[in-house]
Amino acid sequence: MRTRTKFCAFAAFMAIAAPVALSQGPTAPAPAATANGRLLPTTAAAYAEYQGKVSEVMVNKFGSAKDLDNALNTFGAPNVDQLSSAWVSYSGILAAQNPEFVKEVRNIDQYYGRERLMLGLERDLGYAKTLKGGSDAMQTVLAANSRDASRVSAAGAFVREQSYTLQKVAWGKEDMRKKKDGVVSSLRSSSKSTKAVDAAVQKLFAGPDLNAMLASFAASPTGAESLWDKVQVFTASAPGKAFSSVSPVAVASTQLTVVPEYQGTVNRMVTLAALHAIDADQSNAEQVKATMADPVATQCLEAAQMEMFGCLSAVASRSDQAFCLARYGLRVSGEVQRSIAGCVTEIAK
Repeated sequence: MRTRTKFCAFAAFMAIAAPVALSQGPTAPAPAATANGRLLPTTAAAYAEYQGKVSEVMVNKFGSAKDLDNALNTFGAPNVDQLSSAWVSYSGILAAQNPEFVKEVRNIDQYYGRERLMLGLERDLGYAKTLKGGSDAMQTVLAANSRDASRVSAAGAFVREQSYTLQKVAWGKEDMRKKKDGVVSSLRSSSKSTKAVDAAVQKLFAGPDLNAMLASFAASPTGAESLWDKVQVFTASAPGKAFSSVSPVAVASTQLTVVPEYQGTVNRMVTLAALHAIDADQSNAEQVKATMADPVATQCLEAAQMEMFGCLSAVASRSDQAFCLARYGLRVSGEVQRSIAGCVTEIAK
């Protein structure tokens, strides 16, 4: 049995956050971890869908105006609330793969009770990060996001190069000066709707072995690959095998630091990891929903999307549209402009 001394830090915190008698008994064990119908995996699936589209745009050249239009819709007109919540949820699930952190959260849950733990996590989003294993869980998330940032930069560079070659292609030279307002209007309208998630991705993220699959992601100190470079999540016939070739989780040796404006966002991610560890997305769905709604990421996405639309409002040709996509929809290394993809990857330095 865990002693009261073992949890003195939690008791001190709760004495301030929730002055309730410490004699409250432990709650019943958390329900079995099944992903079916769980809020976090269901929400996170949209981020996997988004990264799947990155996989496509970073290697496949635009063969027609329709291809470019589809990319503009995906990366220039995402639903910002959906993408923000999906990214934060995915990061929370990834952080929850740290065994030491999960064990600590569950021990506190059993010793002090679900109600007290939920109140503590709600009143101080930074609390979960201070628990044993919390720092390592955070580092896993930072490492993964750093690799995703490099990945979208590669996609941005690839699309930017195409914007130059499209200047010599008939459809790339199409005059858009009289059509650009209609394009922007259409994208604005599209950004208000929830984006569909491929059935194979939904199946993968609804599977009972989701945690086991994500736990195979290697945050190795020497590897430069993103999780999405290592796996194929769009295997409709056997999505459960998508993560079979990845190595076990390891924390990178180089400690990353959080970009200051994203401190609160990272706190939310680790708090969601704690909530995921005790299946709170089933028992306390409203609190989980509130935690995954990150104002910093949403505001960044809204501002970046406005800059994207502003760029598209000034284009003269299709090739110009591709340049806007590379710079404001994806990400171009070395440039200071805010980008949509950058808002959901650039949280570490």
